[in-house]
Amino acid sequence: MRLTVGDKAPAFTLPDTDGTLVSLAPAEQAATVVVFTANGCPYARAWHDRIQDVARDYADRGVVVLQIISNDETGAPQDTAAVMAARVAGGELAGPFLRDAAQSTARAYGATATPEVFVIDRAGSVRYHGAPDADYDDPAQNASYVRQALESVLTGSDVTRPITSPAGCSIKWRVELLWWAGCPSHEQAAELLRAVLAEAGRTEVHVAEREVHTPEPGFPGSPTFHVGGADLYADDSPPALGCRVYTRPDGRFSPLPDRDDLAARLREALARPWDLPHWVDHRKERKTA
Repeated sequence: MRLTVGDKAPAFTLPDTDGTLVSLAPAEQAATVVVFTANGCPYARAWHDRIQDVARDYADRGVVVLQIISNDETGAPQDTAAVMAARVAGGELAGPFLRDAAQSTARAYGATATPEVFVIDRAGSVRYHGAPDADYDDPAQNASYVRQALESVLTGSDVTRPITSPAGCSIKWRVELLWWAGCPSHEQAAELLRAVLAEAGRTEVHVAEREVHTPEPGFPGSPTFHVGGADLYADDSPPALGCRVYTRPDGRFSPLPDRDDLAARLREALARPWDLPHWVDHRKERKTA
């Protein structure tokens, strides 16, 4: 389920480029802006200066802007910690620049795009979600959607435009296949996962296979499929080194998940902005306005 306006913003603690841990702390700020961004995405770069101006202009009003990179480095080689540090050293950031290496924060927020913005009030509720403004190619827009939302939050009024469509590059996801050597289904699981991604046209998604040697949280058995550190098949079973049992739609038990069910769960977890219901292309919207 994706975060929406009115929801409580999930807590997170992530490292900045110096390794200092930074936490979301809404109660300590008049408002918090969380921005999922990227170093190489042309849309994120086009909106970048406008986001920094928001951070500078509202700093003395108790607003903090947390900019997060969640992209998997395999699909986005410019989003390494080293490149992030170089941008900070070059004075390009006007606030904390955080690395979500596990992609767990992006998954918790249901983020799909770079950039994608969440404005959070002191109570921890999401008050705005979407794009910085209506046109990445028009600097005069000046992150107007974010600024309007902040003005409303800071003055205690309703946000008049609480939701817009995120517009930018898709987040570059990683799917982790966790397996145990004592279970013979590993190779079949890997083949199934790659085939489902290929059928969905998502071959850009990085598949990381990891052997599990000792029981660990989030691993109820082999094989297990993770996106953003979360099991695609949420299971309350305790960690175990054993073969996992999946229930097919017809009630049969199997060592592998149903192909169509796996495809549906991946489609939800790996959604891109334009895959979401009611997505609006801001460029077309402005041309017809």
